[in-house]
Amino acid sequence: MAMRIVATTEQKTIAYADIGLGGTISAFTSAMLCNWMIALGAVIAFTSTTTGGKIAAIWLPIMTFFALGYEHAIVNMFVIPAGMLLGANITITDWWLWNGFPVILGNIVGGMIFTGFALYLTGARHKE
Repeated sequence: MAMRIVATTEQKTIAYADIGLGGTISAFTSAMLCNWMIALGAVIAFTSTTTGGKIAAIWLPIMTFFALGYEHAIVNMFVIPAGMLLGANITITDWWLWNGFPVILGNIVGGMIFTGFALYLTGARHKE
């Protein structure tokens, strides 16, 4: 299990570094899509009236983002330091430059634009 965490840590940083700017854009895009899934699950759960519906509404988007390998800052704040402690060949600078900053910004933008702004546009009462 430790070697798998190390491999995941290196994939989430070194793989992006090898691509350069494209890697940063990829991490940012993956993070936007991830937080869209998370926020979508929360919104759908709010609309459900049953406990089973709330569980399903949260479970499906979260499992989808895990299955698709999207980037989430909170998950990475455990996985990457754990991999570093287990011997992954990355530095703190590698982590923040190639994963931390792009993923945090992508998560913020994804939640704000894809969910927050969309809800605002569809639910706001506009003055005429």
